[in-house]
Parts: sequence; structure tokens; C-alpha cells
Amino acid sequence: MSDVDQYANFFTSGMKVGVGIPMPNAEVFRDWALIHNIEEDLVSLQLSRDQLPMNVHLHVGQILELRGGQDGSGYSCRAIIVTEGDAREILLRLIGEIVTDELREFYRIDAFLPIKYYIPNEQHLEILKDEWEARRWQRQEKVLERKQQRWDGAIIGASANLPQERRQDAPVEEDPDEAWDTIIPLAANISGGGIRVITHQHFETGTVLLLEILVPGPRRIVDSVVRVVFANRNYAAGKDQEYYNTAMKYVYIDERDRDAIINHISTVQLQRIRQLREHYLFRSALDNTESEQSGARWAAICRRILLTLLFLGIVLMLVLYFRGYSIHHPKNEIEEMFEGGIRRYLEKFSK
Repeated sequence: MSDVDQYANFFTSGMKVGVGIPMPNAEVFRDWALIHNIEEDLVSLQLSRDQLPMNVHLHVGQILELRGGQDGSGYSCRAIIVTEGDAREILLRLIGEIVTDELREFYRIDAFLPIKYYIPNEQHLEILKDEWEARRWQRQEKVLERKQQRWDGAIIGASANLPQERRQDAPVEEDPDEAWDTIIPLAANISGGGIRVITHQHFETGTVLLLEILVPGPRRIVDSVVRVVFANRNYAAGKDQEYYNTAMKYVYIDERDRDAIINHISTVQLQRIRQLREHYLFRSALDNTESEQSGARWAAICRRILLTLLFLGIVLMLVLYFRGYSIHHPKNEIEEMFEGGIRRYLEKFSK
């Protein structure tokens, strides 16, 4: 079943849904709305309020989040604004898949990470837990061996005289194998509770996998046992072969590895917040500059209009003056003699 086919199963006409609207400060303003109509992936919404708060804005191309269901069985889907009606009605296009709240225990981000997954022959959790602990132990031993080799081959000065207990307390940063450098990172939606990736293979719900994730900064390989929550066909990823949006939840994961994932998410989110703030600060400065330039342009236009009117007034006054002068100006002696002769001639002729 495609994502478009699933939309009608989760969102129906007349349904009340939650709407998450992103704000410039990286927070989300939450409101509710009613679905007027839904046709495939197009949804017509009516917001609950006539006017949004001053710092909340809607525009074409903006991505919102629609939420439905109840606590414990809720779900959500992202949507992009296609057109704007009046202050309360908007037309959205649903994008992506329906995500259940089962994977919403932690904050999630989209990131590119090197990932490996294995399909074990044994699906018994207790056996897989023993295998997972053995893999972690072997990895830690390799890390300590590489660390010890560097310690033995380096001149560490006075720190060589430190007690062995203090050496063991020092934090150990993993040095992943160079083979990880050849792994192409996958687009993943990751959190401290689970991960969602696009796979070529379809997994049945409940399938247990062994998962390895290379988390950067500091580089650390995370080993975990995961269970498939859902796997939906992704038609948008390509037609050359089948793709699936596969969501997995951690069953066994070391808390230090979970903390490494959460720290990476926090680091990425802080970087995005800084970029978002810089973007809005730049836009604000640009808008202020444009506003000042627009005000200067209008002032120049007004000055030109006033100068033009003044020039036209002066020209009109000169025209009227010379016209009146040409009609009423005083006559000299020759003109009076000529006009007197004309009048006498006309009088004589009229008699």
C-alpha cells in the first residue's frame, strides 16, 4: 500500500487534527483544525482561529505537521502548504509516510549516517542479547588495544607516572575501522528511541535485526538490537527497484551509546537553530534595508512631483502675465494716432 493510499485511512473529512506550525525561534506553535475535504494527498483545512499570533505566519511552501489519534495510539504526517485561502482556510499536500507515536519518545532529526544492519538466523531475543553483548565486548577490546598501542608508542612525559586507576578513568574515544570510510551514508530519521531508513529489502513487522551506526563527533560505533515497527513501500524513492521506509525501535542498546546519539542530535539541532537565526536576522536586515530604500524612493518621487508642480505654476503665471500685458499694455503716440485715424475713417464711412 502506497503512502497516498494510507492517507485516506488516517485522515478523513470532518476529522479534527492537530497542526504544528514552525516558528522563527525553532519552536512549534500547536493548534487544531478541521478537515474540510481530502482527495488522495490534497487536504483542505479550516484552522480553529481567525487570526494567528503575531509571530506565527503561514506561506506557500511551508511544511506543517498534522497529528491525529489519541495518546498512546497517535500518528502524524508532514504536509506542505499549496495555496492560501482566507485567514482560516489552507490547502495542503501530504508528504512522506504516516509516523506513529511509538517512535516519538525522543526528539528526532533527519541526518545522513553510515549504517550497517544484519539479519540474524536466530530471532530469539535472549540469544541475540548474548550475541549483542559479545559484539560490544569485542569492539571495546579492539578499541582498548588500539589505544594501548598509541600509549606505548608515544612519549607521554610525566603522565606515564600516573597510577593505573587514573589512566582507566580517562575517557576513551573509539577509533572505528577504516572500512567504515567506504560505507555510503544513508538518509535516516533518528532519535534516542529508534531509527527509520530506506531499505531495498522488505521486512515483516516484528523482525529483529542487528544494527550498527557510526555516530560522528566524537566518532563512535553504536551496536544495538532493533525490532521492525513498520515497513511501507516508498514509491517516490525510485522505480528501478523496490524501496521501503523501514522504522526500527531499539530493543537492546547501551545507555552510553544512546547518550551519544542524543548528543549528536542536540549538536545538529543547535547548528540548525543558529543557521535559522542567522537566516532570519539576515532577512530582517534585508527587509529593513529594502524598507529604507523604498522610503527613500518615495521621498524622491514626492520631491520630483512638488518640483514639477512648482515649475508648471511658474510657467502658468508667466503665460497669464504676458497675455494680459499684450492686451492691456499702454499705447505710444504713433499707435494712438493710427487708431484715431481708423476711428475717424470708420465714423465718416458710416455716415
